[in-house]
Amino acid sequence: MTEERKKEIFIKKYAWQAGMLLLLCLQILTVLYFGGRKAGYHEDEYYSYYSTNRSAGLYVPDREWVDRDTLRNEFVVKKGEEYNYRMVSLVQSWDVHPPLYYWILHTVCSWFPETFSKWTGIFVNLAAYCINFFLLAWLTYSITDKNRKLTFLVSAVHGFNGIIISGVMFIRMYEWLTLFVLLCACLHVRAMKRKDSGFFKFLLPLMLVNYMGFLTQYYYVVFLAFTGAGFCLWTLKHYRKIDYCIRYAAACALSLLLAVLTYPSCLSHIFRGYRGTGAAAEFFDNANTVSRLRFFGGLFNEYLFSGFFPLLLIFIIVLFYILYERKKKNAGNGRVVIRGDYAPYGLMLFASCGYFFTISKTALLLYETSNRYQLPVYGIMLMLTITALYTLCSRFYHALFINRKLKWAGIVFLFAVLLLGDLYGIKKGNVLFLYEEDGAWMEYARENSNTPVIVLYNEKTPYHVWWHSGELLEYDRVYFASEGNKEALQDDIIENSGKLIVYAADYETQEESLQSILAANSLLKDRHTVFQKGLWSVYEFR
Repeated sequence: MTEERKKEIFIKKYAWQAGMLLLLCLQILTVLYFGGRKAGYHEDEYYSYYSTNRSAGLYVPDREWVDRDTLRNEFVVKKGEEYNYRMVSLVQSWDVHPPLYYWILHTVCSWFPETFSKWTGIFVNLAAYCINFFLLAWLTYSITDKNRKLTFLVSAVHGFNGIIISGVMFIRMYEWLTLFVLLCACLHVRAMKRKDSGFFKFLLPLMLVNYMGFLTQYYYVVFLAFTGAGFCLWTLKHYRKIDYCIRYAAACALSLLLAVLTYPSCLSHIFRGYRGTGAAAEFFDNANTVSRLRFFGGLFNEYLFSGFFPLLLIFIIVLFYILYERKKKNAGNGRVVIRGDYAPYGLMLFASCGYFFTISKTALLLYETSNRYQLPVYGIMLMLTITALYTLCSRFYHALFINRKLKWAGIVFLFAVLLLGDLYGIKKGNVLFLYEEDGAWMEYARENSNTPVIVLYNEKTPYHVWWHSGELLEYDRVYFASEGNKEALQDDIIENSGKLIVYAADYETQEESLQSILAANSLLKDRHTVFQKGLWSVYEFR
C-alpha cells in the first residue's frame, strides 16, 4: 500500500470519527433544548424523586397545614442524609422495582442536597443516552461489517428520533435499562463475529451486565432469555458444543442468582407483587394477544417511524423479492446477489422481536406513555430496519449496474427521507413527557406562593394529591382536607383570608366542600376556575 493511500485511509477514518463526535454533540444540544422545554412531571417521575430521597414519608392529613419545607424534604436529599443507599433499597423493596437506577439518581441528588430539579434526573438519563450512542454505533458497525456510512446514518436517525429523546425526558429507569440491553447485545454480537466466547472475554463481562441489568429493571431478563436462546442455537449449529451452552446457561444463572442475593425483595416483586402476578396473568391470557400487539405495534409505528413503518416494510419486502428472484435466475452461473454473514443480524431480530412480543403481552396499557416499556429495543429495531433498507438498496443498485454517483444519490436520498421522518415526528409531538402545559400552572403557583392553598382530596384516592407536587412545592404552606369529611372547616387562616386557592378533586361531595369554604369565610364572595388538570379543578376564591 502506498503512502498516499495510507494517508487517505487515515484521513477518512478520523474524519468519520470526528463526524460521529460532532453528531453526538448536536444530539446532546437537541436533548438539552427539549429538557429546557420540560415544564412538568409524570406522576411516576415524582415517585422517582420521592422513593430515592424520602425522609419521613409522604402522608395525606385531614384538616392540617403542611409547610413547603416538610413537603420538599420528601423529594430532595437533606444535608446529612447523602449516600443513604440502604434507605433507597428499603423503599424500593416496598414497591415493585429493583434499586440500581435509584442508587444512581440518589448519588447525583446527593451532590446537590436540598435541591429539587428536573435537571438532576435529565442529566442522569443523558449520561446513559451518550453511552447508548456509542453502543448502538458499535453494534451497527459490527453487524454491517464496518460500514461507516450506515453506522453514521443509524446513529443520526436514532439520536434525533422523538421517542428516543423522550427516554431522556422521562425520569425513570428505562434509559439505563436500554444501556444494559445494548451491552448485552454488543457482547453476544462480538462473540459471534470474533468467534471468541471464552470466560474472560465474554462470559465474565456478560455476568456483570446481567447482574446490573436485572437490578435496573426486571424486563432485562426477557431480552437476555431470547438473546441467550438464539446464541445457544447458533453455537449448536456451528460448533455442536452442548457443554459450552451448559456453561453459558450456568454463567447467566449464577449472575442472576447473585442479583437475587443482593436484593432478595425481587422474588416477592416478580412472583407475588401486583405487577408480577398481573403481568403473568396477562401473558397467559390468549384472548388479549391481538389487541395488545395492535396497541404496541401502533405505538411502534407512530412514534418510532412517524407512521411510515408499513410503507418501509412493503418496500423492504418488494426489494427482497426482486433480489431473491434475480438470485434464482443467476444461480446457474454462480453469481451471488445476496451474501454475507447475517447470523448477528438474525440474532438481534430474534431477540428484539421476542422482547417486543413478551412486553406487549405483559406491560401496562397507558396510552402513549407505554412506549417506555419498549424503549430498550427501539434502537435495535430501528437499526435493523435501516440496515435492511440500506443493504437491499445497495444490492439492488449493484444488480442493475447503477453507477457510483447514482448509488450515492440513492444513499443521500434514503438518509434525507429518514431524517425528515424524525423531524416530522418531532413536529407531530412525538417527544413525550415534556408537559409544557404545566408551565402556566407552575407560573401561577409562583406568583401566588404567599396565598393560602387548600387541597380538597378524594378520600378513595388520596395519593393523587402528589400528582401536583411540583405546584404544591411553590406555595408557602398547604391545607389538606378530605372531601369525604363533612365537618365544617375551622381554621383562623381560612376564615380570615381575602383570597384562597383551592385544588378540588373530582368527587361526589366536591361542590359541598367548596361551599363549606364560602361558609367559613365571610370575606369571600365568589370563586372562578383557574384551570382544570386531569381529575382536578383549581379555583380562586375572593
